Amino acid sequence: MAWVVTLTDIHGNVFYGSSADREGLRWKSSSQDGAELFASREKAESVFYHFRQMRDFKPYQLRAVEVQFT
Repeated sequence: MAWVVTLTDIHGNVFYGSSADREGLRWKSSSQDGAELFASREKAESVFYHFRQMRDFKPYQLRAVEVQFT
């Protein structure tokens, strides 16, 4: 199992946090396929800080969610 970061907007739409790009910026993906995978909840939650530094992501609710791959 792995963990991902979900970003939920004020309308209830759920997105997934991507890996950092070459500039260290993180983005949102509309599908789980674009999400960065983490080995633990703590590691997923450790990137919340980076999302909060970007003004565009401040209104989003962030959560670390465990996912299963079949």
